[in-house]
Amino acid sequence: MPVSAADLPGLDPAYDFSFRRGQRAFLIKLAKAYQEDRTDHLGVFVPGYGKTLTALASFAVARAMGVADRLVVFVPRGNLRDQYADQEEMARMLRWIGAPPMQFSVADSSRVFLKNPIPIVIATYQYTCGESGNRNLQRYCQGGAPLFVLDEIHHLPEQSAWSDAVGRLPYESLIGLSGTPLRSDGKPLFGVPHEVETTPSGHEQLQYKALHEVSLSDAHAEGEILKRIEAHVVDYTITMVEEDTGEEVEFTLAELQDEVGRDTSHLDQFFARKSLRFHDVYLDTLLSPAIGRLQEKRAGNFSAGDDVRNHQMLVTCMSNRHAADVLDFIERRYSWLSTTRIGQDVPREEREKRLDAYREGDVDIMVQVDMIGEGTDIKTISVIAKLDLVSARSKTLQQIFRGMRYYDPWDEEANVCDVFTSGDLGLSETLDWMTREVKEGLRRQKQNDETPPEKATEDSDRSEWALTGVDESDIETHRLELENNGTKSNLRVQRQPFERPSPDSLDVSAQEEELRQECATLANRLARTLQDRGMDVHVRDVHAKAKERFRKPQSDMSLKLLRRKKQWLKRCLQMKRLK
Repeated sequence: MPVSAADLPGLDPAYDFSFRRGQRAFLIKLAKAYQEDRTDHLGVFVPGYGKTLTALASFAVARAMGVADRLVVFVPRGNLRDQYADQEEMARMLRWIGAPPMQFSVADSSRVFLKNPIPIVIATYQYTCGESGNRNLQRYCQGGAPLFVLDEIHHLPEQSAWSDAVGRLPYESLIGLSGTPLRSDGKPLFGVPHEVETTPSGHEQLQYKALHEVSLSDAHAEGEILKRIEAHVVDYTITMVEEDTGEEVEFTLAELQDEVGRDTSHLDQFFARKSLRFHDVYLDTLLSPAIGRLQEKRAGNFSAGDDVRNHQMLVTCMSNRHAADVLDFIERRYSWLSTTRIGQDVPREEREKRLDAYREGDVDIMVQVDMIGEGTDIKTISVIAKLDLVSARSKTLQQIFRGMRYYDPWDEEANVCDVFTSGDLGLSETLDWMTREVKEGLRRQKQNDETPPEKATEDSDRSEWALTGVDESDIETHRLELENNGTKSNLRVQRQPFERPSPDSLDVSAQEEELRQECATLANRLARTLQDRGMDVHVRDVHAKAKERFRKPQSDMSLKLLRRKKQWLKRCLQMKRLK
């Protein structure tokens, strides 16, 4: 369906790009809501649907409609690297949506975003909670009319440290984004609309009110966004000894649940107390079929080519000690597979090194305790073994979503996420629901495929992520020039090659760091040159002279002042004197 400029103010998508259906619907509804002076909204998008691009496009709409003139995106620290710190990806997305190249910066202790006029700031919730970080963000927000985008807003109930920190900052509009905007504690989310619903039993409960929601079935109906899911709930038999009589009794999981009670949390505590989750038999029962499935997938993927990544496996454990035992079990039984683990007990530098190896495909199996969560985009994870005690739906969905992102180089049959868990966790209902959602989406996709296609338009429903292979040097833009032939004016279209803005020109923090290094190098050279000429001049004297000249220490200089300092140092070198 074609979308007019009136529907999407501030956006002029590139001819080789189209928004996904849910993104387009959200942005059209956002523009309408702004016309009606409704400023606070919730968008629900499954992981992998493009929340980063939606955030940037929302800002373009808000800016064009006079709602906001700057954007502050709040993210959990773990999401920063994969979603917002990639300079080339940010530049590419701005080009896709037709927004001008806008500089951005991560809010950190160097305060780059305060020293330079930057329209986009990315702040972690952890930075926002700090006293100095919150004070710096208040200064930035008071300087304009900011749009707040709260990523993974399910982490922000109305009463929490993160919510309180964000609530102290002034803003003109707020958009919460999440794939699972439900909390197991039932608390309402910060800043987004809710409404009271009456349940069939007559009880009243708060329900979030999304501006637009893309469900699991919607994503599968659209296709090539999420992998399909196959759930494997493993049953097994446990032999128990009655302590008083010595009598041995065998239970299946189902029978054991009847014996212990229907309370799965009680059952989880029972297993944890008896250390059964650490036992080789328990681990073998769950991990052997999961690793067997991984090896089947990897063996079938060898013909795909050297440039295509192979399948990987993720194991979630309930504690660091549990993860260490699981890693030991896998290394003893499956030594030919590359396996490692991360947890809070692993030093940060080593943890990042292991995670990087996993991202690059050098590690086959990662064992971890709640360290790979929202925002971690490793599309080749296709087998998950869930050995922890988490049964809450929202948390379980986030865990399983880590292995559901679609990987384009694989064919449709390979894009399947296999989830292995034990029956004692009480996850059957959640897994059944996910399976039904996927089946319903695939049914709708098949139905759409059987419908005769409409005439193609420039704004097709093609996924933008499928366009990453386009050679951008061949892309052209149009420029209109006025030609005066002496009698009347007319318009002439001139085609010219598209010049992609350098990603380095958008990330102000990177520019500042580069200039600092260049100034430090020049200052050292200048000091050595003057010393060679017999002058008693040290590097500290050069910086002191610069501070006197520009009235600011280097740490407080903006990009403009740093460039001036760089030029001054070059002139001093040419003249071989400090002036």
